[in-house]
Amino acid sequence: EHRFGVADQAQSLCEQAIRERPRDIAPHIVLARILTIADPDHPEFCRPHRCERAIAELKEARRLDTSGAEAQPIAAELGLVLSRVGAYEDALTEYDRALRLTDPERRPSLFEDYDRPVLYGNSAETLMALGRIDQAIERYRQAEATSTQGDIQWELAEWGLGVALDRDEQIEKSRQAIQRALDVDPTMARLTDESVFFEPAGDKRYYEALGHEVAGDRELALAAWRAFLAEAPASQYARRARVHLAELKHAPVTASMVDPARVRVGVGEIVDVRGLRPASALRAVVAQHQDELRLCYARVLRTEPQARGELRLELVIEPWGGLFAPARVLLSTVGSDRLGHCIELAATTWRFPISDVAEQEEVVVTLSFAGR
Repeated sequence: EHRFGVADQAQSLCEQAIRERPRDIAPHIVLARILTIADPDHPEFCRPHRCERAIAELKEARRLDTSGAEAQPIAAELGLVLSRVGAYEDALTEYDRALRLTDPERRPSLFEDYDRPVLYGNSAETLMALGRIDQAIERYRQAEATSTQGDIQWELAEWGLGVALDRDEQIEKSRQAIQRALDVDPTMARLTDESVFFEPAGDKRYYEALGHEVAGDRELALAAWRAFLAEAPASQYARRARVHLAELKHAPVTASMVDPARVRVGVGEIVDVRGLRPASALRAVVAQHQDELRLCYARVLRTEPQARGELRLELVIEPWGGLFAPARVLLSTVGSDRLGHCIELAATTWRFPISDVAEQEEVVVTLSFAGR
């Protein structure tokens, strides 16, 4: 409600700017972005009628942009909004147009161009929604090749490539791509990043299911495959999901399998020397990510069943809430380097409240791990 309230205020300001400067391109583009602000739990959907108006605002910006200075971001954003309303052919046309216009020497302008990895990845997802798997695989490979290994665009390209290869029944290549993504994001936190949404609706569950399956999280994989079939029963990829579901159901259950819901993880002392954020706010953020901590721990317990103890995690938080550097384990009595590595990677994506003080904040969080 707060997010939508702020968005409505921003919309009013843009509308006022349009009235006062009707030939100005910028407020139309900004207004289109505001109109597509979504519920974080359902980022693939606009609020009612907002996507349609966003498309109209971007087309008006294109009409006003006689110099073509903003042609690339307008095309890229039209691709995003059109994909949200299921107009995949039109979205693909816009992504292709944006790719043709990607040229760092082309202008100055008011808005930054979209990078090639983003456009390749977005257009690959659109091609997959259209059932054009061969072309989707090629675009994901282009996104992979043009991004920096380990960054979010590279990781999303690996996820998309893995899913596309699986749907093309290239099983081993699919698992290799998914494993590369898990190596940098073991808890799949990037799939719920605020800047990421999936089309068609429900497709996110396919990514999650495949990730859990490759990671060996049997119960979570079963739940995610069922969720995909419940949320997208008419998907052209439902048959492939049912194959996965049947194979998992018939796979032998071993004593080493550990359900993350049944492991004990606690958040202990939080040391914040400078006190720039309330301790309760810091604790609340860590608590929101306890499922990720449990997932890391459950995977360790499969092969290291005696792992117990405490772990102290250092976080250096920027004023805007993200981390200045990767999280770092200062001390661990758990006896498992794998657990510390998994938690360091997971914590790197955590976001804390914005600080009123424009300075970094060093925080040490104590986490306890007490078995099943």
